[in-house]
Amino acid sequence: MLMPVPELTPPETTTTRDWSELPVDVLSVVFAKLGAAEILMGAGIVCSSWLHAAKLPHLWRCVDIPQVVRNDAVCCAMAKVAVDRSDERLEVFKAMYFVDDELLKYIGHRSPGLKSLCLDSCSMVSNTGLTQLMAMTPLLEDLVLRGGLDLSDEFDDPLVIPTMHQLRQIALGSLYISRKTLTKFVDSCPHLELLDASECVAVDVVDDALRAKCARIKTLKLPSYSSATDAMATLDQLYYLADDDDEFFTAYY
Repeated sequence: MLMPVPELTPPETTTTRDWSELPVDVLSVVFAKLGAAEILMGAGIVCSSWLHAAKLPHLWRCVDIPQVVRNDAVCCAMAKVAVDRSDERLEVFKAMYFVDDELLKYIGHRSPGLKSLCLDSCSMVSNTGLTQLMAMTPLLEDLVLRGGLDLSDEFDDPLVIPTMHQLRQIALGSLYISRKTLTKFVDSCPHLELLDASECVAVDVVDDALRAKCARIKTLKLPSYSSATDAMATLDQLYYLADDDDEFFTAYY
């Protein structure tokens, strides 16, 4: 007796999704949640369709590039690509370490609508480079500078601040700064609402004249540490000790 042959069930077919065919508007939403470095070094180079989506100008209105590699030239090149992709619509630029004067000039020429600039520990930026950028970006509203710069207004490279009617907020951190430079900021920015220099080291004492100029600023935090004040306090302490112990004073020097 012949046994019936069981019917074979055809194997289930699996559908493979082609991610390269995602609509541009969907990719745009996804890319908007990524940072500039993630797009330039990853998602934006997956395939030609993703590269096309990664070049949409609205994705590059805000550019935040940390130093993802140790090569400053590579980071600068990435920043320039991001600026170019903004198609002159760049509004916010943030970076750490690798920025230099040449890159600031590049940004200034291609970003007339820049509103916010944050430079963190950019030691290759000079006062001259910063001056040139501010002159090219009259719509700048927020300026954040942390470390790297010397705003003590020394002889060779003083900071020249153009009149900036749009600048509303200035935050300065871990910088040497002079009373003259602070006065320049206040005089050149008539609509300033916030000036925070509390983490700066003042090379000279903040006087009553500067405080009077700052009276119109809603949020004001002047340097809490003054190298000049500290030096005077140190000398006073030494003289005090010398009065009690002449041998200590002689030995100290």
